Amino acid sequence: MTEVISAADPDAVDTGGRVPVVTSGGIASSESQKVTDGAKVLIADDEPLARRSLQRCLQKAGYELILASDGRQAIEGMRDDVLVALLDLNMPLASGMECLEFYREHFPLTQTVIVSGQGEIKDAVAALKAGACDYVTKPFDADELLACVAQAVRSARLAREHRGLKQIVAHPLPANAYLAKSDVGRKLLSQISRIAPLDSTVLITGESGTGKSTMARMIHHQGPRASGPFVTVNCASLPRDLIEAELFGHAKGAFTGAVNDRPGRAEIADGGTLFLDEIGDLPLELQPKLLTYLQDRTLQRIGSNEERKVDVRVITATHQDLAAMCQEGRFRQDLFYRLNVLTLHAAALRERATDIRGLAQEILQRIARRRGGQPLQCSDDAVAMLCSHDWPGNIRELENVLERATAFAEGPFIRPEHLAIHDVKSVASAPAKTGPTQTTSLAGKTLAEIEMQAIKDTLTACGGNKALSARQLGISEKSIYNKMRRHGMMPRK
Repeated sequence: MTEVISAADPDAVDTGGRVPVVTSGGIASSESQKVTDGAKVLIADDEPLARRSLQRCLQKAGYELILASDGRQAIEGMRDDVLVALLDLNMPLASGMECLEFYREHFPLTQTVIVSGQGEIKDAVAALKAGACDYVTKPFDADELLACVAQAVRSARLAREHRGLKQIVAHPLPANAYLAKSDVGRKLLSQISRIAPLDSTVLITGESGTGKSTMARMIHHQGPRASGPFVTVNCASLPRDLIEAELFGHAKGAFTGAVNDRPGRAEIADGGTLFLDEIGDLPLELQPKLLTYLQDRTLQRIGSNEERKVDVRVITATHQDLAAMCQEGRFRQDLFYRLNVLTLHAAALRERATDIRGLAQEILQRIARRRGGQPLQCSDDAVAMLCSHDWPGNIRELENVLERATAFAEGPFIRPEHLAIHDVKSVASAPAKTGPTQTTSLAGKTLAEIEMQAIKDTLTACGGNKALSARQLGISEKSIYNKMRRHGMMPRK
């Protein structure tokens, strides 16, 4: 149980067996506020006077505090969003070293500062060797303490950012990444092998769910930059007001919350490949900056005038008709010409029916590995049923159908009755039934009401499948979610 203690009453630190949380009510300087903004610090000390002194100093600086009066509270009160922990070495129920070991195992991104007495310097040094980032001695100097904690906060934030960047550049490529026995599939693999070594910009087109991301990874792995990073930016999934910072980075102080310089993904890709997925959803106002990046391979972080040179290969993908978007003024023509150097088209699954058996088996093996069991097999009748389907959702739809089938199949085989395949395309295109009292007139309705009704009707026809509904409406998947939120059609969390 936690307790919030007002900053106006800094002496109220009697925990009473609970771990109190102290929020700052003071005014900090603009520079220190950048460090302390949103920074949580845990203070663990069994001496009330020492705990109060630490609390007063850090609370005045603007930190949000969690207080613990023994080692057990220090362990129970730790959370993922705590950046720094101040630990007394000698505490009841669990020592500072025991707390440190617990943090290193369960909260490795939290920085630990040891608070030691004059006679405990050797123990503090031992804590440093065990993973603590620094130590301060009692009685502590306020300026020294604040400098120590500020540096620990910066280190904790950098550690979290580094973890995020590692996740961004991770690019595992599964075995049998693109199975192809059909003529169209084999032709595509041949094109990939010829394009990969050229290091030129590539545009991959095709319907959603056809494996465009997998193709981009194959080009990277087969090309001269295979040892470099493969960095993905999904232009449809990133919020419009954040995509520039994510793509090009920002300088310290460029906007509220920019407490450090941060490289963008275009810069992180230096020496490797930058994959811009759903490039058709890139905001029009950001396209000139991307054009400059493609022409000169230079970029500027938001809030900085410094030009940075980067060496990357750019691969883009889209399910939209970029040429038509240029004609409509929704995509820059000069950018389109820069992207459309080498083009690949990912064939729809209905165009490569002879690949379905092999794809299904590979998907079933992947499901089995994830669940730790033996892979199921599709019976001949089930394969025939899969091959006869139109697959408007392509490989992604096939994965969903087989995932559900494995949950309901009994025995080693998936049979037709286990395959919940619906001809969504025909349902969506079927005319709506109207009763004697139903009207199809749109007169008198606002555009917002017409849009909301169109989304509702399409979702109903597509069985609630938002991705398929978006394609039927001619918009991106991100757009349909945004429109549903705007019309109050999304469930409240």
